[in-house]
Amino acid sequence: ALVPSLMRRAEWQHRAGYYNDERATYRRAIRIIEDSVGKEDPRLVDPLIKLGESFYYFEPLSHDSSRFVGTSTGEIYLKRANRIAERNEDFPWLEMATTKLALADYYIFSDEYARAKNIYQEVWEELSADEDRLAMRQELLGEPRPIWVESLPAATTGAAGVVDRRDGEIRTGAVTINYMVTQRGRARLGDIKVEPAEFTDMRRMVEREVKRRLYRPMLDEGTTVGSPNLVFRHEFNYSKSELEELREEAAESQQTTARN
Repeated sequence: ALVPSLMRRAEWQHRAGYYNDERATYRRAIRIIEDSVGKEDPRLVDPLIKLGESFYYFEPLSHDSSRFVGTSTGEIYLKRANRIAERNEDFPWLEMATTKLALADYYIFSDEYARAKNIYQEVWEELSADEDRLAMRQELLGEPRPIWVESLPAATTGAAGVVDRRDGEIRTGAVTINYMVTQRGRARLGDIKVEPAEFTDMRRMVEREVKRRLYRPMLDEGTTVGSPNLVFRHEFNYSKSELEELREEAAESQQTTARN
């Protein structure tokens, strides 16, 4: 009963951004399993995967910081999870596939594309055996899937501080980005539009975040391929008064430029 409780706690710590605490909790769960049933038990696979994936994130979280922090550390846990799964003959085929994909995704994260590609191709072949597996192949490998993302703000600073929602004070805007995902899992941005156009800070924030995101690339006939013509849309709340202030600032800036 303690291990499931620890797993839930680690998930909460992740959502709260306490990534170091999350890792400590997963390590504790792993030690408990090892002490009770040994170091090769398949019940270790899930916490090992989650511990490995926790190294996508770090503290303190900053949009101006690199996402890389000891990527080899995460690899250690993911490779161990794969070894345990492979040594257990009765390990379910779907869990085996997702365990392998977790390691391949990590290689995308650490920019080791050749290693990732080999595992993706291996999983593709294993999921081509029958109709049930073909359906999962499409779900897992038939389109780009996010590996590493950060959340975006649901509101501008001005809207976040507004309590009274009467009289249409809070409104909804959107940033829309056309992009593609390369065969290496990187996002390449195209046209970007923000409505209302005055919210340039929100546009820059969303643009920066989408550009940083990593994806498991789509596979076609067992080969990783790029995926063009994708659309990302982020909606946000803003206050009417904030928009009016931005328009006034823009008008003043234009007048100053005209005088000079």
